[in-house]
Amino acid sequence: MLHYGFIFNRNEKTFAQMDLVNGEVIPVMSILRQLSSQRNDRTEFSNRRVVVQCLEAPDLLDEIAAGLQSGNAALMGDCAEVMTQVAKQHPEWITPFANILVPLLAHKTARVRWEAMHALALTAGLVPDVIAPVLPTLEDLMQNDPSVIVRDYAVDTVGNYAATGPLAAEAAYPLLVEALSIWKGKHVGHALDGLANVARSFPGLQDELQAIADDFAQNERAVIRKSAKKLQKAVKFHAD
Repeated sequence: MLHYGFIFNRNEKTFAQMDLVNGEVIPVMSILRQLSSQRNDRTEFSNRRVVVQCLEAPDLLDEIAAGLQSGNAALMGDCAEVMTQVAKQHPEWITPFANILVPLLAHKTARVRWEAMHALALTAGLVPDVIAPVLPTLEDLMQNDPSVIVRDYAVDTVGNYAATGPLAAEAAYPLLVEALSIWKGKHVGHALDGLANVARSFPGLQDELQAIADDFAQNERAVIRKSAKKLQKAVKFHAD
């Protein structure tokens, strides 16, 4: 619910009209007010318009980052969605906010978790120093989060982290192998894609990776066969 009022700007010695959103003070002209939850828009339309504005004026992402810390679950979900959509085109623009996204992985609202996880998956290859300390958190999410979307993006985050170098690949490998069997194999395709990054980054595991790829190469699901063949190609290319 919006409550309207004015707030005194001590620096400029002026009053500016502000809104209170669930106790959070938001300037009337803030980009946050244009998000779906603040406009009572039950579609993604308002959020996508904000994404376009952020792509045209990246400085607006600072306000979006502030919304991630608002404590308002609906607003936080919207802001994380904006981060995700911007990261699809410019992941490097989201890297300064990776440390703000990480705490949202523990949020009780599934949508906040999956949007934050998706944004991190898209930027993981650029922020290995952020991802490395949270590998245990990602493993826990892979094993226990009730949302299949969160789990998929957790596996993707580990897999994309594996592409950043041999040490990262070696650390990611056991988590990705584990992801092959958890939740009755629901995340096999994502895990195989991540293991292809391991093959590119850490040549010491070629035999193990070849065996994994061969195990899934004749899988009944086409998407898994495709990922297995991609892993086979990565192993072969980097073994030659």
